Amino acid sequence: MNITRHALERMAERGFTPEMLAAMMNGKFTILPTRDDKFLVIGKADGNFWTLVLAKDMYSVVSVRRSHNCEVEKWNSK
Repeated sequence: MNITRHALERMAERGFTPEMLAAMMNGKFTILPTRDDKFLVIGKADGNFWTLVLAKDMYSVVSVRRSHNCEVEKWNSK
């Protein structure tokens, strides 16, 4: 997995650690396409829902943020 500089900066800002990334990817997660050819990976780490924004290659992490309520609902429905 390639993590862009922007994603690393957002991870540091938001307290999202590499260990949390590993825990999220080893647990239950949902992948959703976006309108601009990216993908959202929604999962849970340290008791919170997080969203990774992946480039269209599904290999490069573009950004990381806390999940929106509508994303959590989609995660719960899967």
